[in-house]
Amino acid sequence: MAQRKKPSLRPQRQHKKSQPSRHDKRRRLEQANPDRQHTSRAKFPLVGGLAVAVAKMAGVFDARMSFRLAILVAGMLLADDRRTASSWFVAAGVLDDWDRFYDALISIGRQSRDVSVVVLRLVVEKLDPGLGGRITLAIDDTPEKRYGRHVEGAGVHHDPTPGPAGGEFCYGHNWVSLAWLAKHPRWGVIALSLRSLLYVREVDVPQLDAKRGWAFQTKHQLAAQLVSWFMATLRSWKLERVVWVVVDGAYAARPFLDAVLAEATVVVSRLRKDAALFDLPPARTPGQRGRPRKFGAKLSLAKRASHRGGWQSITYRCRGVEVTREYKMFLAMSHLAEQPIRVVLVRFDDGGWIPYFCTDPNATVRDILEAAADRWAIEEHFHDVKEIWGAGQQQVRNVWSNIGCWHLNQWLHTLVELASWDESPATLVNRTARPWDNADRRPSHADRRRKIAVEMLRTEFPATLPATPETQKYLALVESLITLCT
Repeated sequence: MAQRKKPSLRPQRQHKKSQPSRHDKRRRLEQANPDRQHTSRAKFPLVGGLAVAVAKMAGVFDARMSFRLAILVAGMLLADDRRTASSWFVAAGVLDDWDRFYDALISIGRQSRDVSVVVLRLVVEKLDPGLGGRITLAIDDTPEKRYGRHVEGAGVHHDPTPGPAGGEFCYGHNWVSLAWLAKHPRWGVIALSLRSLLYVREVDVPQLDAKRGWAFQTKHQLAAQLVSWFMATLRSWKLERVVWVVVDGAYAARPFLDAVLAEATVVVSRLRKDAALFDLPPARTPGQRGRPRKFGAKLSLAKRASHRGGWQSITYRCRGVEVTREYKMFLAMSHLAEQPIRVVLVRFDDGGWIPYFCTDPNATVRDILEAAADRWAIEEHFHDVKEIWGAGQQQVRNVWSNIGCWHLNQWLHTLVELASWDESPATLVNRTARPWDNADRRPSHADRRRKIAVEMLRTEFPATLPATPETQKYLALVESLITLCT
């Protein structure tokens, strides 16, 4: 069967707007309307720990807007199908002041840094490893597909998951995200997103700069900025923790490593198989003249990997299962960092191999390999945010609205995981109505989200039922309807 030829042209902006919109929000708001209804609460308010967490996040905003955050979150939990911003409003029961909720999305985007501090505080309160404990962070970037030439900050980016269509590029936004990698006792490693920054290509910056005062920054600079924000926040709380940052091989670059290592963190990443590595510099003899050498003899990763001798065996945890693989370990010097790095070569059953490195020369092989394997959790996080929460479907154009919507989706993923952290699998999902399903299967993030939505519905419906002999019959009917809706 012949392979489909990949398209050679990059996707372009579409949907050219021929005339301005006929719906002017300012003109509508200037006209007095005594019949205009204002939204004061969600149709089905938040309950439990999630309501407490959102209330803390709302404290960042002005009191005239803060109450809308809980309404937005309630709508996000109950919205279904295509999750546009308007579908959030419908599910939350927003009335005639729907335009104020679009303004709320802009405020959330503008103050995303301050809200991220609150989210980080919630994660620390739940998962702080204690004095001298280790925190593992993951940084990666992901594209968010969009449509329309008037979406601010959107551009053409490389698509790491092209799918059957085979397109190497996609049009939309690109986000550099920072996530806390937390190890759950039952479900393995979960990525809890804290904050993201929007990457705009240099060719697209002038148009955005003219409207929003945007400055160009590379992905490496954005990633280093996220780490600096995280470390500065911990220092302001006087928390002394060992911080490891796990990144993909694309971030194994000098601009990123210089900035991150200056924050006293440890970096774990992949190496290129043709990376320029050197042996440690030889010891100086007494009375030797000249400057000390920085590098020793040049090393070849391919030659070391092809050599039959020196391989050792290790068993470590990789994506939830114990695996046994062969490895080689040695110290080396590199132009990436002005210090010795520990290099680990891992060989697989099919003969392939991958090099990793860690900027801590005293790190163990097990810690390096498990940290590199844990990085996959942030890829699962991106999948859940797009597939379950519908990130990228909100249909907003303002750059701050887009930043607010993306952060809301990521924060809700983190808050749902925290709210379900101590729950047993039996309370998160009931598979008795699905005999074909595996009863021992791990509850997914969609199950955890659905459980919170069911609690919201169950709390509101019985409160509105009259105390009559038929109440139990109504409750049974309501329970069956909730089961069908969720």
